[in-house]
Amino acid sequence: MTNVQHISSQSEIPNGQKYVLVTFGETSEQKSDSLGVTITVPHGTSMAMSDLSFTAALHSAKEIAKREKIPTVYACK
Repeated sequence: MTNVQHISSQSEIPNGQKYVLVTFGETSEQKSDSLGVTITVPHGTSMAMSDLSFTAALHSAKEIAKREKIPTVYACK
């Protein structure tokens, strides 16, 4: 089972650790690099819609983590 760890900043991810990160930003995007994947969820005009989008992104992140054998998904709001 994939753990979800809530963090306040991406800098809290230990150096060199593979990761999947879900965070808020200006636009919706998914970026990959050698250590992991970052899924960005846009801030919406409605907090309920933003939270729903964030939750959906967390589910996607868990699937990516499972496939890539990454034990922790980081959530940064």
